[in-house]
Amino acid sequence: MNHLKYIYIDESGDLGKHGSEYFVIAAIVTDNPLKLERIVKKVRQRKLKKRIREMPELKANKSDRVVRESVLKKVRETDCRIFAIVVEKKKIYSYLFDVKDRLYNYICRILLDKIDIDLRKLVIVVDKKHTNTLIRENFDQYIKTSLCRIIYCSIEIQHRDFQSSKPLQVVDFVAWSIHRRFNHGDNSYWTIIEEKIVNRDELLLWDNKQEREQADPGSL
Repeated sequence: MNHLKYIYIDESGDLGKHGSEYFVIAAIVTDNPLKLERIVKKVRQRKLKKRIREMPELKANKSDRVVRESVLKKVRETDCRIFAIVVEKKKIYSYLFDVKDRLYNYICRILLDKIDIDLRKLVIVVDKKHTNTLIRENFDQYIKTSLCRIIYCSIEIQHRDFQSSKPLQVVDFVAWSIHRRFNHGDNSYWTIIEEKIVNRDELLLWDNKQEREQADPGSL
């Protein structure tokens, strides 16, 4: 029995006061990350035009419909699970926009709480978007401390370069698809992976006033 579980996390949208109406964080949970890597390799080989095949990364917002649908259909066929959190930004306390790193950490923790993690070793992989080492260390400490309160397992957190992590590129397509649904009302991509999203009926964070009040940033 494999006791090692991988969780790849990426987001779509932004946590600024303006910009998109919704912010999305998504996670793909798998026992075998090689299957996610193969998705990118196969799409590159079969779907990309020769002139862009050597691009350093696949990103949903820079791809056409053929590539997007191909990636998502392969995710649907892969033995993995998807979890996501959608935040309607107008429900965010205004002063939380000034501590976006802490807010992001908090939303990630809520996302991880939704994953039914059993007693095993976890490898959590996120995009190395911050060059500030302290921000990355604060994220690691916050997530590990929060998770260890509710489960007993070994937790390793990796901050990987997006271009070099094919599984992170796959999660980007998933997060983008959910973001597309909520921000633009486009369900065409969502429907491809809908059945893979475990918490699809409970995506919205702070869907009621009580939940929002419990998320006072003093606890972040």
